[in-house]
Amino acid sequence: MPRNATLLLDLEDSVASQHKARQRSRIIDLLQSGVFKNRKLLLRINGPDNPEEMRLDLAHCLHRDLNGLLLAMINSASDVNEIEEIVTRSEKLRGLEPGHNVFIPLIERPGATLETSAIASASPRNVAMAFGHGDFCLEMDADLSEESVQVARSMVLMAAKAHKLAAISTPFLDLDNLDGFEQENRRMKSLGFDGCFALTPRQMHKALEVFSYTQEEIEQARRVIEAIETQGSIAKLDGNMIGPPMLKRALKIMADIEEEAREAA
Repeated sequence: MPRNATLLLDLEDSVASQHKARQRSRIIDLLQSGVFKNRKLLLRINGPDNPEEMRLDLAHCLHRDLNGLLLAMINSASDVNEIEEIVTRSEKLRGLEPGHNVFIPLIERPGATLETSAIASASPRNVAMAFGHGDFCLEMDADLSEESVQVARSMVLMAAKAHKLAAISTPFLDLDNLDGFEQENRRMKSLGFDGCFALTPRQMHKALEVFSYTQEEIEQARRVIEAIETQGSIAKLDGNMIGPPMLKRALKIMADIEEEAREAA
């Protein structure tokens, strides 16, 4: 049962300062052409650390074929509130339904990691939280390593789950190491992450595989539900005690499978 891929366009780090206006115009032209119609599409906008470009992005790039915004370099809930005010005005001017654009705050600054819960709850538009390790390690004067990011990444994950948002793990930068990408993201899935950023088509296809429920997971969920229905709220399965937390997890898996089947129909 595959999860869905969302295309992410970028106006931030991958675009040099002198090319941002040209890239913004290209994205506007593409949106107006209808090429993204019926696709899930996000745009990473410039952040509060580059306020002039951020406001230009928000003023010109909102479109009915754009589903939401990846909010780069967010440092506090007030940053999210400011962006929401601008987006709400822009949506109204463009005839879009209020709340058309969802938000994914990208936590990539040390200060932001200390405010993850407030950022996660700052707007009803928030649907996920993401962690970016590159800028985080830069500001920490730290190497790009598991030890450097483990605590901050966990804080983002916990904030997302506490506020019932999805959690997106860090990009995997070794583009030629697909086995490493798979191993890393299977570990992220086991921690509770719901998806990841994919930097190449090969990574994207592997991510869809990794973050989909396996047949073994689906079958185990069915067995958990059956065991508890048969034995009661505390049951035994394969020699292990299972109870309400395992049942809730199993029911969530089955509900997700049903929702994906409806979307595919």
